Amino acid sequence: MAERSYDFRPLEEHYSEWESQFRSGNGPGEFSYRKGGPTSLYGTTDMYISRATIGRGDLTDGDADAWASTINSFQQRSGWYGKRYTLHFRSHTAAYAVAALTLIGRSPERPVAAAERIARSRAATTRWLRSVPWSIVWPGSHVVAGLPAILHMTDRGSDTFWETYFSWLDQEANPETGFWSRGVLQRTGLRPRLATAELGGAFHMHYVYEARGRRWPLPERVVDAALALQHENGLWDGEVSYCIDLDGLYCMIRSSRLAGHYRTDEVRESVHRYLQRAEATLCDREFLFDRYDNSHRLTGALSAIAECAKWFPELVKTERPWSQTLDVAPFI
Repeated sequence: MAERSYDFRPLEEHYSEWESQFRSGNGPGEFSYRKGGPTSLYGTTDMYISRATIGRGDLTDGDADAWASTINSFQQRSGWYGKRYTLHFRSHTAAYAVAALTLIGRSPERPVAAAERIARSRAATTRWLRSVPWSIVWPGSHVVAGLPAILHMTDRGSDTFWETYFSWLDQEANPETGFWSRGVLQRTGLRPRLATAELGGAFHMHYVYEARGRRWPLPERVVDAALALQHENGLWDGEVSYCIDLDGLYCMIRSSRLAGHYRTDEVRESVHRYLQRAEATLCDREFLFDRYDNSHRLTGALSAIAECAKWFPELVKTERPWSQTLDVAPFI
């Protein structure tokens, strides 16, 4: 493939108008997940994380307090955050809220009690890891990553917790793919181990490894798997870029680097294929407004582009520098 760069400045031009569809009020942070809906946790967190990704996250102290107040208004006495619309596990909802707060420079009002409980002892951590719904590893991994991400962002996890957590995950990684395939469906062959869902699941653990400065297991196998799972159109699922493309790119690029730039030419070609598709669709105003009809879907696609820009800046043209928010707040 001939070397070229990809221009996302049209997407930047359309972004504010696209975002305005989800406005639910006039105050800072007042956004809904659905057009015309009430202010919702995902609407607010999605929009701030998206803004931070595309270099529009700067806030005055007053606005930062207002955004944080909106997010924390959804926090319950248990520390969990209430939500509407999505089917995500509450671990995802809480960790996503804490990630947005971390990017804003603020904190949750209360500790997330469930995160505190899993870190009390080695036995508590191990029991929790074994109880995760591993057969549905993509959404289940939100649990595996979410509570530890909260502990990291709030500086609450002990050395004992982190060693227990990572040692257990290291031992459970599938030697053929580097993914975590310990669910009943995977062990019985009812679900193939080399599957997009397993890639999505691994990604959530990988950014916790990255945040803690720990090498994840079998990076060469992860590169092999991520490359094999990419479709001809450059995406990892369907025709519209969303979070799974971030998952594929993050796992592939960073695993290649961990493994001494393993298959680096093929990784670069894979990035080209993704960016070509992303430019053609996300910079098309009609496609953007039609296919991204909730607040959440675009966030993953923006982060996927930011991941490419981080490692291959010469391939991505933007009006202002974009940021990979996972490097500051490890949850998405």
